[in-house]
Amino acid sequence: MSSQRDKILGSIAGSGAVAVRGAAEALFSVAGKGLLDEGAREGLRRVMVENTTAVVSAFAPGLSLGAQATTKLIADQGGTQAAAIVAQTAARQAGKAALIDGVSTTVAKGLAREAMRAAGREVLKGAGKAAGIGFVIDGAFGAYEGVTAYQRGEMTKKEALTHAAQEASTGAVATGAGVLLAAGLVAVTGGAAAPLVFAVGAGGAIGAKQVLRRLIDRVSTKTLARNVADEGQVG
Repeated sequence: MSSQRDKILGSIAGSGAVAVRGAAEALFSVAGKGLLDEGAREGLRRVMVENTTAVVSAFAPGLSLGAQATTKLIADQGGTQAAAIVAQTAARQAGKAALIDGVSTTVAKGLAREAMRAAGREVLKGAGKAAGIGFVIDGAFGAYEGVTAYQRGEMTKKEALTHAAQEASTGAVATGAGVLLAAGLVAVTGGAAAPLVFAVGAGGAIGAKQVLRRLIDRVSTKTLARNVADEGQVG
């Protein structure tokens, strides 16, 4: 079940990342292209893709098989990329106006900042949507696990509810993080093919979920050990 859950979370984050790709490219055009030289951009992109695809292969094998079909549908629909395209066009027109019509540098910079804000809002909106879906999906899985564990006597009612809440919250954080990771990569390194963006978003979400699981398990183990020690002292 864990692999299936990771595939679903990865698909949500990957699809969300493709949906905001246009906004991320606008951020690159306005500001990101000046942060790194071409060699550094290629190196960063290669490392990020290799690491995230390795995570997908390890925890959600087979996910990448449907990536191209999924991302093609999203790209064809356009969706939330419309505002980002408008923002990108506005930034380009501002630059042309500054060169051709003699518009002041201050005005051009102001228009560029407005384009950045619009694109940034699109990215955050996409990450928020993915996080919301991740919250619902992982919450449903967590609730099922909690109920079945309670029925088997492996969890108390409180522990089952806590487990469901933890899964829902970590699912939201992980999917949102996956979208932001992919968008950040595009914003810093430039345009990338949809399957590549999908892979980074999916791998980022799955990796974040694994890290959060380990942290929660570690905290739970420490809490259990502390409670046992306290009971021993009382006895």
